Amino acid sequence: MNPIGRQKVLKQLNRKRILNLLREANELSVAELAEKANLSKPTIMKVMNYYIEKGLVIISGKGSSTEEGGKKPNIYKFNKNGGYSVGMAITASKLKSIITNLQGDILLNIEQSLKANEELDSVINKILDSFNLLIEKANIDIKKVIGVGVGIYGLTDYDHGIVFYSPHYSSWGKNIPIRNMLKKRLPKNIDMIVDNLPRFQVFAEKTFGAAKQAKSVVSIFAGYGLGSGILINDDIVRGHHKILGEVGHMIINPYEELKCLCGAKGCFEVMVSVDRLKKILYSNKDSFKDSILYNNLTEEAIKDLKPEEIFNAYKLKDKLAIFAMQDIINWFAIGLSNIILIYDPQMIILHGIYTKAGDNFLKEIRNKVEAISLASIKKETKILFSELGDKAGVLGAAGYVINKFFA
Repeated sequence: MNPIGRQKVLKQLNRKRILNLLREANELSVAELAEKANLSKPTIMKVMNYYIEKGLVIISGKGSSTEEGGKKPNIYKFNKNGGYSVGMAITASKLKSIITNLQGDILLNIEQSLKANEELDSVINKILDSFNLLIEKANIDIKKVIGVGVGIYGLTDYDHGIVFYSPHYSSWGKNIPIRNMLKKRLPKNIDMIVDNLPRFQVFAEKTFGAAKQAKSVVSIFAGYGLGSGILINDDIVRGHHKILGEVGHMIINPYEELKCLCGAKGCFEVMVSVDRLKKILYSNKDSFKDSILYNNLTEEAIKDLKPEEIFNAYKLKDKLAIFAMQDIINWFAIGLSNIILIYDPQMIILHGIYTKAGDNFLKEIRNKVEAISLASIKKETKILFSELGDKAGVLGAAGYVINKFFA
């Protein structure tokens, strides 16, 4: 690189570093920024003026005069509303979308229904419709939108914005260039990120949730499918083939009858699935005829049985519900113990329908993991329910766009 090129890069790096210092502190004077950045006050002033023009910095007031008196210094503040980020999540039945400011505060959220295995063109149109609706309803200048993050369950290539395959949308085929498809229909200044939704969920936990102080985290979404996001040394890891974290297809019981969507038997995903939970209830109902669930376990009625009804029976100590949930707890513990051995995380955070199963369900999983894990690590890994709920994926997607913008 020639000297002019090096100087330009250094200038950009200094700008980003100064802006991030102000973003972390929220408010600082030029003197305080100069001290923290180890740069001259004139340099800091130039950077402040640059970002004021961009709308990312504002003057929030005046500081105190020095002991010698003189003019009170300006106090500069990071403008959290100087830009906006959009996060989206494509699930099996919904398209969830939010718009946030640069601090990750959710300004507006909307949902659109998706049909089972809805056609690709239709989903793309709904993504664009949701984007435009967010801009319109939030009354946002589209020029201030820094990017869009789209998460989907399935195999994805973050680097190229490609969905290799989504189990919920087999009609799409394989190797779908979703990022390019969307970029062609959005303003050029808007960044576009596409990734596996559980990776955005783990990023949300690190940025906004229970994992703020942790450097090594595994996030698990289970119940209807099973995916995970892996964070090691504060970075999302994806692996050479972009499949790192596909722990749902880790075979933990090759003798299981139910087949996984991948075609294998005994995947972690199947062993803790809601479908298998219902199968256990149905197969053992005649041994528990006094169960409060019994009348809902006919071949037709069980299709409409909601997981929350099973969890409620479990909390009421219904014997059939306990019997079925204990089986799920057992396979959860085996799967999580394997994950602990492979990734050695500080924390495992559970997402999805089982977060509604209650504190005792979580306690039982912890106890079972402790009973079968290596003694030297069993007390080190925390297992928690996510407190972010359904917004984890979209919030992580929007947050990842923000993080990339300031990196």
